[in-house]
Amino acid sequence: MNNDVTRFSRRRFLKSGSGLVAGLMIPAPVKGLFAKEKASISVDVNEIRGIVAPEIYGQFIEHLGRAIYGGIFDESNNSFRKDVLEKVKPLKAPLMRYPGGTVTKIYHWKDGIGPVDKRPVRRNLIWGGEDSNHFGTDEFMQYSAEIGAAPFLTVNMNTGTAEEASDWVEYCNANGNSYFATLRKTNGHAAPYKVKYWGLGNEEAAKEDAGLLQNPDDYIKKAWYFAKLMKLQDPEISLVLVGDNDEWNRKVLQEMHPICDYISLHLYAGTQPGRPATLFASIASMEKRIAETAKLIKEIAPEKVENFNKWYRFPGRQKPVKIALDEWGIWESGGTGDYGLEVKYNWNHALGVATFFNIFHRHADVIGMATWAQTVNVLAPVMTDKERVYCQTIYYPMVMYRKLCGGKSVGVKVEGPVNDGISSLDVSATIDDGVLTIAVVNRDPKQDIDIALNKNGNWKVYVLNAPGIEVENTFEKDVVSHKETTFKGGNYIAPAHSISFLQIKL
Repeated sequence: MNNDVTRFSRRRFLKSGSGLVAGLMIPAPVKGLFAKEKASISVDVNEIRGIVAPEIYGQFIEHLGRAIYGGIFDESNNSFRKDVLEKVKPLKAPLMRYPGGTVTKIYHWKDGIGPVDKRPVRRNLIWGGEDSNHFGTDEFMQYSAEIGAAPFLTVNMNTGTAEEASDWVEYCNANGNSYFATLRKTNGHAAPYKVKYWGLGNEEAAKEDAGLLQNPDDYIKKAWYFAKLMKLQDPEISLVLVGDNDEWNRKVLQEMHPICDYISLHLYAGTQPGRPATLFASIASMEKRIAETAKLIKEIAPEKVENFNKWYRFPGRQKPVKIALDEWGIWESGGTGDYGLEVKYNWNHALGVATFFNIFHRHADVIGMATWAQTVNVLAPVMTDKERVYCQTIYYPMVMYRKLCGGKSVGVKVEGPVNDGISSLDVSATIDDGVLTIAVVNRDPKQDIDIALNKNGNWKVYVLNAPGIEVENTFEKDVVSHKETTFKGGNYIAPAHSISFLQIKL
């Protein structure tokens, strides 16, 4: 995670699929006094856009501010906060990324294992303050297991060494009598953790950070060395390589695609003051960035690696390269806490989160994972003080998309009104176990939208909404409404500023 938001969020449009099945044949938008807007959606169940990777619904925690200490972890008794755990569990995150983020560049995993009273206190040179290291590898693995998430670790390629990273793989994944496997057992964890996902650094192109690999050639040379020693420990691990702009990504893919399972993108959206619709323009530019990266991967990295030299002593990549959006989110100014990162999210931001998920569905063929940055207190769906916890507005679309949207992503085409230069409707469609789910985000702050469906049937509908786009949750008040209803095919009226999930058995 980089504190220079503009690097990633201010420089990054909408691309719809086509076809028809839950389609909407609809006249041009009709406007008039009290008239609802009109729209059409066409879904083609035969146009498979890709398999929705469960890992797109991941989360992220970093040694930053109150994300861990005061967030998920109570340092006074060295235990997880139960009240926070009760809120995090329903997110059903299938993936959790740790320890960073930018802090990876100065993080040494060996500081965070063994008896807590013997662990060294280190200054956090990235985000300030001190880290007791009371929350380390074993605590992270336990937390991931508690919430049902696969662990995803990023290694220190700057102040750390390839041998240190290799030792970490051994500590986590080895099952013999080697030194670090035995040390893990001594620390009370007999079974290997079997960590599959490993990130080779974080935002290495950022010259402002405490790193030294801003030149892609330097990164490639060092990443190869790290990858070799880590793969020799466990040849089954999947590697996430750092991405940046097209020039950087092209070089990394050209040189490392035989062992690159994922290339990362970090995307943070933001809103121009007083113009809520600009959030969706910011998000749309990121969809363009995803499409550009997908095109680059297709151009450079073959789907299957042939003739990988046996003397590497581990296999080459087995599957196509995917995009890892291992930091994504909404980063607004005006927050509190360290670096102003305790941001309050309103209902418009929840509509933005739903739009992001629809984008991930539309590009399911190339997006292999995504981890929202972050989980508690820092740019987070869950907020705490010393005694209390509450869920921000963005929490609810995270829960519902993970619950309802999976399986195959299918083609969808939208025609409808435009508000402030942005399409009022954003839509994705998925099919799982014979059930079609159409996720409909009405981003218009005032108008309901009348959607004509050309498929009759018995629809089940889940709707999330709030009194207005500017409202926020607090410790005392939850403004988000949840509604379940049904209707028979014909028309569906999407309420203003709502997120609707329309389901039908095919």
